[in-house]
Parts: sequence; C-alpha cells; structure tokens
Amino acid sequence: MKKNIIYSLVACLTLVLASCDTDIVPEGKTVLDKTSDLELLLNEKEMNDFPYETLGVIVNESYGSNFTPVADQIKNKGTMDAANLSYDETADRAKLASKDSRYSAIYSYIQHMNVLLSKIDAAQGDEAEKPALKAEARINRAWFHFLAVGCYAKQYDEKTKDSLGIAYVTDAAVDQKHQETLEENYKHLLDDCSDELIALLPEKQTNVVRLSRAAGYAIRARILFQMKDYKNALTYAEKALSLNSNIEDRSVITTTYKWSLPATSANNFFYISPLNDYYSTPSSEQLSVETVALFEDGDYVKNYAYSEGSEFWNADYGYMDSGIDGCLESNGYDAYVNAWGLTVERMMYLAAECYIREGQISKGLDLVNQVRQKRIDTEHYQPFTASTEAEAMEELQRAKFIECIATFENFFDRKRWNSEAAYRKNITRHVPESGDYTITPESQYWVIPFPLKVMQNNPTFKQNY
Repeated sequence: MKKNIIYSLVACLTLVLASCDTDIVPEGKTVLDKTSDLELLLNEKEMNDFPYETLGVIVNESYGSNFTPVADQIKNKGTMDAANLSYDETADRAKLASKDSRYSAIYSYIQHMNVLLSKIDAAQGDEAEKPALKAEARINRAWFHFLAVGCYAKQYDEKTKDSLGIAYVTDAAVDQKHQETLEENYKHLLDDCSDELIALLPEKQTNVVRLSRAAGYAIRARILFQMKDYKNALTYAEKALSLNSNIEDRSVITTTYKWSLPATSANNFFYISPLNDYYSTPSSEQLSVETVALFEDGDYVKNYAYSEGSEFWNADYGYMDSGIDGCLESNGYDAYVNAWGLTVERMMYLAAECYIREGQISKGLDLVNQVRQKRIDTEHYQPFTASTEAEAMEELQRAKFIECIATFENFFDRKRWNSEAAYRKNITRHVPESGDYTITPESQYWVIPFPLKVMQNNPTFKQNY
C-alpha cells in the first residue's frame, strides 16, 4: 500500500487519460505497455469518503463528523447535512448532490480495471501471470460496482429487479454510460466473480489490498447475501472462512489500553481505505445516542481503550462537537477499520444469519459468539442463545451493528432487512432542542442520489428514488 510505488503511475494516468462524467478515463489510452505496470493498478484502493459521513448518518449509526452541533446543522436548511440528519423527505437531494467523491472514486477504480483488461493481452510480460491478473481485475470491478449499486439503487428483490440500477461499465473506451436494471447489474456482478475467475486467484497475497482466493469467495458471498440468496451466500462464506478464519482479538486492550488495528491485520480479506494511508476510521465519528445504547457491557474498546490520555469513545468530545449529551466521538487514530472492504468477522456474521434463516440457530449464534468472545470482557461475556429465528436475529442485529461501525455494512444491512416484512422497521433519531426524526423502510433516503455532474453528462440517467 505504499503510495510512492504508484505515484508516478497515477500521475501518468492523470495526464494522459481524458475526463468523463466523474473526471476519469473515457478512452482508455495510456502508455502502460508492460504487465508489471498494469499490475500496479491493482495495488491501491481508495474510496475518498468515510461511510459515516452519509451512510452512517442515514442509518443513524452516527451524526457524521461535522464539528457543528447537530441541531444547528438541521436548522441550516438547503444543505445535504440538514436533509440527512432530519430525514427531510421534501429536500431536493438530487440538486444538493452537486459532487460525490465516493461515486467518483468508485468509477475511477472501475476504469482502472477496464484499462488493465483492455491492455494486458498486448502488454509485455510473463504470459503465465496474465490470467490471474485479469481475474483479479474483473473481481475488483465487481466489488466496486457492488458498492455503487448498494448506495445508488434500490434493494434487489423480485419486486424491484426490473427497476433502474447503475451503469455497469466494462469498456475502457466508454463515453456516456448506460443505466441498466438491477437484474442486469447483479447478473454482471456474478459474472465478474464467477467460480472460474475465483479459481485463478492466488491462495495468498502479500499485499492486503490485493485479492486472494479467500477474498474472491468472500466477495461472491457478500453479493449473493445482498441479493437475499442466503443459501448460496452461505456456501461461499464457508469457502472464504475455510481459507481465512482469523478474528481480531481485542482482549489485549485490557493490558495495552490502546485499540491498534493496522490495515494489514490478518482479519482482513482485503482492505480498502476510506481516504488514504494517513486516515483511519472511525476517527472523529460521532456515534448517535441510539447507537451508544447498543454497546454491550464490557466492550473492550468502549470500556478499556484510550488514545492520547482519554477514552477512545469519548463523551466530552462527543458532546462538544455534536451538542448532544451521550454522543461518543472517536478519539483514536490507530484503528484502521476496513471501511469498504471485507473482514473475517463480517463474513462470520453473514454466515451466521444464513444459518439462522435455515433453522440452524445454534450454529449461527455460535459464529456470532466466537466474535463476541473477542469483543466482550470475561466478566460480562455471556453466550447468545435463542429458540426462535426472531430471537436469534434480534441478538445478531444488535451485536453486528456495533461490529460494523464505520463501514458500509450497517446501511446495506438495514436496506436489505427493510425489504423483508419480518425485519423492516422505522428508525428514530432524537435531537435535543430540535425534535425527533424518523426514517421509514420506504424512505427515499435508502437510495443515495447520483451526483449532479453524472446526471448532466448522462442525459438518459434517472434518479432511482
């Protein structure tokens, strides 16, 4: 992940590739003519966005990281922050979305993968290496499209599959993009992470941003899971976990009093930075009081972790910056939560939910408990047990929400659950001196608006809400 390895490459791409609707490549013309140069395109993944700036706010995980009291932000009508924090259904979010660094980063990386795929056959280099590199590029392309469809389109199911989704871009020379249906999107996603392509990936990678075979299985599992194909999602989750089952052990915090989680941690299937190597998540995230209430007693990070002499989840900073008593703000800079990638723990929660839905409740909760044993101190830890799916899911949902702080997962999960009668629910945010604000399962806020520039440059695009 060392940036100096690829600075010259990125500079080259920036100079020679023209701009399209997201300041990325329309023509795919580069000077890259060696396999080794093209491979560098796989070595760096950045999203240029913190999930909690929008996704976390919408799912009421947090108030974001704006150092202005929440009540004052809400009063400032005509801003995206005010709209998101108050779930204002009358706000014209399409007009407010003038820019979106997340969307730009997604399609920029997709474009890099398409450049690699368009040039690698003619590139100078070891022919034996090319199949694996092409497979990795396609699976990466699937993952970034998956993030896009999860943010900018409706939840996929039988009722919505014919609804418009996103542009699935497979051509480095594309100019204007074509908006496909959700069904077309997900077909492309699965095609780009097929069994045949996953089999070409190496068993291990030396760079945590690169894809191993375990990462390939995890990606396919996560896509199927969002499609609500729980049976097949479980199959691939088990394959991923059979190759990597390393759980981050937070019990060491009781002696170090520090939550240190490097990006290179073995619990990452693959890591995607929210900005760049100098930023960590959940740094500066302000947890909502509703989220704080979900922490279990004895949580290693909440109860034991300190940074610069004060609590990692800090109530003083939380109140000072949000204006809300009970808000906790992250005061740590050494925990690189995998904001946009995948971890072993999240794959275990995925498998657990699939088992629970199949009626294997104890087996599912055993996976949840394996993670919780590394999260809750021995004085307070008690294994989850349940006799019904509903009871098991309630326990899983609460613990998973805390596990997935500062990632895309809580937004994607709630969006998926909202499409199911058994698990849909309203979410209410209480803001002192302002009021209560509720988001329903039917809200337009579960679809992020395409940025204005995209709509202008692609006249056939339609917003998906």
